Amino acid sequence: MSHNYGDTIPLHPSSAQSDMDEIESLMYDAPSATVLPARPPSPPRASIPISTSPPPPSSKPPLPASSGPFFFIVFLGLTLSWSASVKKSEVFAVAFAVLAAGAIILTLNVLLLGGHIIFFQSLSLLGYCLFPLDVGALICLLKDNVILKIIVVTVTLAWSSWAAYPFMSAAVNPRRKALAIYPVFLMYISVGFLIIAID
Repeated sequence: MSHNYGDTIPLHPSSAQSDMDEIESLMYDAPSATVLPARPPSPPRASIPISTSPPPPSSKPPLPASSGPFFFIVFLGLTLSWSASVKKSEVFAVAFAVLAAGAIILTLNVLLLGGHIIFFQSLSLLGYCLFPLDVGALICLLKDNVILKIIVVTVTLAWSSWAAYPFMSAAVNPRRKALAIYPVFLMYISVGFLIIAID
């Protein structure tokens, strides 16, 4: 199949130029228009250095998710309010306030001991380690016997404190572990007294 250039139809029939010549002449003969920027140029941006090496190991404990501990805190408050015969909303509020104040005190204590922790880490620690006391509160809700309550709370209190020990040990200097665990233990004792006292 041969292509004959004589078969082409020029853009302007009056012109004898080829199509390519016509397009080139339109491009080069058009008046040059200066396009103004829509906005003034922005200042040069600082570049962020990116390292391909892995980050150094951190001595800080990782930040856990906060929905699990919140569930355990709310569950304890609900279980205690269901156990109460009067003023159920006040019982829930007291349980919730004790745990929130405990998280604040725990955070301040660890920071004053030279450790590394943030409020949400301490709240997560208290919430996850509260699970045994949640189980104890549920058992005490189902069985209303003071002797059984004391035994269950003692066992679950020891379990909760033992569960918190490794996390607190990692957050502070090894020589100050007892000082870091002490407020956690006191808070769990106060929760245990709430479980025993409410009927």
